[in-house]
Amino acid sequence: MKKMVLVLSFIASFFVLTGCSSSVEQVEQQRKASRMTVVSSAKPVDVLPAFKTFTWNEEYSRVLSAINEDSERDIQQYIRNEIIRYLKTKGYEYQPDPIQADVVIGFLFALEDDLADQKIQDKFGLLPGISSQGITDKRYEKGSVLLAVLDTRLEQVYWRSAMQGFVDFEKDKNDDDTDKMQTVLGMMMGGFPQAGR
Repeated sequence: MKKMVLVLSFIASFFVLTGCSSSVEQVEQQRKASRMTVVSSAKPVDVLPAFKTFTWNEEYSRVLSAINEDSERDIQQYIRNEIIRYLKTKGYEYQPDPIQADVVIGFLFALEDDLADQKIQDKFGLLPGISSQGITDKRYEKGSVLLAVLDTRLEQVYWRSAMQGFVDFEKDKNDDDTDKMQTVLGMMMGGFPQAGR
């Protein structure tokens, strides 16, 4: 249960670090851990078809950092809810019936221990490439979020984006700021045009 709380805390506070440090070494660790990298296959406005509705596909909604199936479903649902919430600000609507949806939104969430960078590169084709070199403080853990927009037949990937960064579990597990995931999604999906364009 404790690991589940930490994983959910990690997602809720993904990649955003703040706070005070008492030593030069801690300040340096925090500086290194506050890095994050986002890469995308293209500008969304240049490659996305005009769409208004989206859906999910189980094959393209993966959580690789869960403890068991229940926690995987909880994390998966949290990410889905946050994506729905973010895309709603741009006029998009979630369509539960895949036959009626315009596109499929896919995602992958993983902590470094669960999915190595090479596997991300091999399976996703993009690698943010943030290095954990120089981060020795065990409070900081590297994680990855990957997003994709696919056609409903799952034959064509229109757009992909990947983000890697670090989080301080000790600090963030008590943080009540629930909009951090929205900030992350804004960085990754901010280039999406308004729905229907």
